[in-house]
Amino acid sequence: MDIQKRVNEIYQELVNMRRDFHRNPELSQNEFRTQKKIMDYLNECGIENYVCAETGVVGVIRGRHKGKTVGLRGDIDALPITEKNSQPYCSVNPGVMHACGHDAHIAMLLGTAKVLSEIKDKLKGTIYLCFQSAEEIGKGAEPIINALNKKGGVSEFIGLHIWSLIDSGKIALIDGPAMAGVQSFEVKITGQGGHASRPDLCKDPVKPACDLALKLSSIPGNFYDALDNSVVHVGMVKAGTKSNIFPDDALITGGCRFYKDGGAEKIFSQIKRMAEGTALTYGVEAEVFDISLTPPTINHHEQVMKARKIVEQMEGLELDLEQERLAASDNFGTYLQSYPGFYGLLGAMNKEKGVIWPHHNSKFNLDEDVFVKGVEFFANYVYEFLSK
Repeated sequence: MDIQKRVNEIYQELVNMRRDFHRNPELSQNEFRTQKKIMDYLNECGIENYVCAETGVVGVIRGRHKGKTVGLRGDIDALPITEKNSQPYCSVNPGVMHACGHDAHIAMLLGTAKVLSEIKDKLKGTIYLCFQSAEEIGKGAEPIINALNKKGGVSEFIGLHIWSLIDSGKIALIDGPAMAGVQSFEVKITGQGGHASRPDLCKDPVKPACDLALKLSSIPGNFYDALDNSVVHVGMVKAGTKSNIFPDDALITGGCRFYKDGGAEKIFSQIKRMAEGTALTYGVEAEVFDISLTPPTINHHEQVMKARKIVEQMEGLELDLEQERLAASDNFGTYLQSYPGFYGLLGAMNKEKGVIWPHHNSKFNLDEDVFVKGVEFFANYVYEFLSK
């Protein structure tokens, strides 16, 4: 089969699928319609599939002969954003939007499934098509890994993320750290409320909360690895009900970004020390809570080099070697802690079409012409991996 030709033949099918998913977005852990559509399509293609993590799906394509195994991932959840576009396929679900490209990820992985199922007799090994739910809230990956490990794991695991700030026709395959890890945290500061006219009779939690919020930003430059780009950010300080009342407590919510394995533990321990020290200074109590952890996405050298060679042999797709690693996070890194592989960034920005908005923006959109290159890349990589 001529893979490029076959993918071009199903181009409109890819676009139609993406638009259907875009029109009907579903939030994390509620992707029931999306799940049914995925399973229906896989069934139509004669591809074995099963439910994973309640609203996720894993499809299985078995080659004629036994051999290596490969996993491909596409995340499927949407975001709590009200869409401000005017296309006929805009979201019909109020306050919910595919503003990160997951609708395209589903369509590209389904298209890849169709193409690979048609050439499975030429393959030596097994393909796992992993449609992951709840990526936007840092969930969904571990159940898929557990399911794969029960079957012996996979030899390699790969993925693509549509990226609206890279030009269409380009793909970034970053060697090493590609996306940051993120550790989210909360700090609850407990004092003793009272009338604002007598701070000496109270234990005001607002002042230590504000003091700590400022101090935390000093961690990257003074208390953590100077060779690892990192950020500690506070996104919310919440306290009080009225201007002349000292509240009993205050809440700080934030996170830290880093690129090295183990960075979360080192930064989090310093956050705890600062919180405890600040609390002691102001005579209040501080509790630090570990909310969630997403590891950095660190691509493996061997698989990146193989992927770059695939791109060099393709028409209409070129390597973007200038793209720097992203400060954004994705729990694809969880897979790469378990299996060798990579997470690529497929460009989808097209200024002539007005496709210029960043991810998580209410006007986010994609150049749909790139979908065929995403499918072609996936299919070529898997074919090369499992046909020899």
